[in-house]
Order: sequence, then structure tokens, then C-alpha cells
Amino acid sequence: SYLDTDWGMRTVAFAGYGCPLQADIPVHGMMKALQEEYPERRDLLVKLLGIDLQWRMHQVSDGQRRRVQIFLGLIRPFKILLLDEVTVSLDVVVRQDLLRFLKTESETRGATILYATHIFDGLDDWPTHLHYLCDRGHTGWQGRTEELQLYRDLRARGEPSPLLRIAEQWLRAELERKEEDGGARKEAALGAAANREKDPTQNPTLSGGGFSAGRMAAYDFIG
Repeated sequence: SYLDTDWGMRTVAFAGYGCPLQADIPVHGMMKALQEEYPERRDLLVKLLGIDLQWRMHQVSDGQRRRVQIFLGLIRPFKILLLDEVTVSLDVVVRQDLLRFLKTESETRGATILYATHIFDGLDDWPTHLHYLCDRGHTGWQGRTEELQLYRDLRARGEPSPLLRIAEQWLRAELERKEEDGGARKEAALGAAANREKDPTQNPTLSGGGFSAGRMAAYDFIG
């Protein structure tokens, strides 16, 4: 399974990228066959995520939309789950309950979960392994969390959030290396419009009703 932050988004002509779908459909009517196939797991996730199956998708908030996405993505038991910043928009309680659920999935069913995130609160005892992806197209340190000497040192000093400190140290080292190489602390635009301009095969006119990246993607018009 794969969950990211683009779910329920689409390109709308002369409006832009990442516009949430506004279909008037209840949650209980979405992927209905799958919900009926795993009723116990459905009920567990509904309670865990605080979802009302009567919610209609054109009325939910961003946080509620994210919970519905996670709900639908986790109903079918998975062997491998890829999470890309998917806990964005979740409140503290729902996020922690979700992480506990995923840890139980790993421990009881042997599922593998890869979680890419910039949010490290409450994660220090959660992962079994760390995998550092460098900015030069290769991997850095990888292995069991407790095998990383820096992690052990931070724990021994009583650091309240060692994973945050590790990530900060690694990323600051990348920035310093860029400056030493003569680069600046800035990065290219990474939004949908910029990425599609870099890759001509991703033609936005095919999904945007003739809409293409340009000035209309950057300005609001009031009539």
C-alpha cells in the first residue's frame, strides 16, 4: 500500500494544481466492496481515526479528508506500507493512535512499514531501523536505530528527542557541504507546476481541461 499527500487532489482548468475533489459522496459509499470484505478492520479503523461514515466528502475539513484517505488505504491488510508525509493535518491524538496501530501491525502480522516524514515528535521509540537518504542521490547511514552511535550518545545524555537531533545534524551537514562547494542555501521550486515543466511527458493539459502551467497557475483572478 502507498499513502501520500496527493490523494483526493486534481488539476482544475484555470484554478491550479492540488484542488481537493468535492464530490458529494458519503464515506460509507467509498470503496464499499472493500469495506464489506473487512468489516472488523473497518470498524477498528473508524474508531481509531474518529471517522463518521456519514461524512460527505464535499463537507469535510483537510484533517478529516486525510483521515478518510488513511482509512481507505488501510482497510485491506498489507505486507508493505509506504507512508510519505501522510500524517500531515492529523491532530496529536489521532497521529499517536495511528502510529501505535501501525506498530502493532508490524509486530503481530510481520508487516513492513516505510515512513518518510519531517515530523519527529513521538517517534523516538517507534522505528526499528533508520535509512538516511542523502541529497547526492545515494544512501547514507542505515541500520537498526540502536546501532547508531549518535543515537546512543544522545540517549545517554538524556536528549528528549534524539531522532530530531539526528535529522537536524545530518541535514545541517548537507547545507554546510553545499556552501563549501560554492552553492547557496536555496533550492529549486518543487511544486506540481515546476515538476511538470521539467518532465514534458507529464502533460497537464491531459488532466486539466486544456489548463497548462503558466501565469494563471500563480495568480488569483476576481471577477
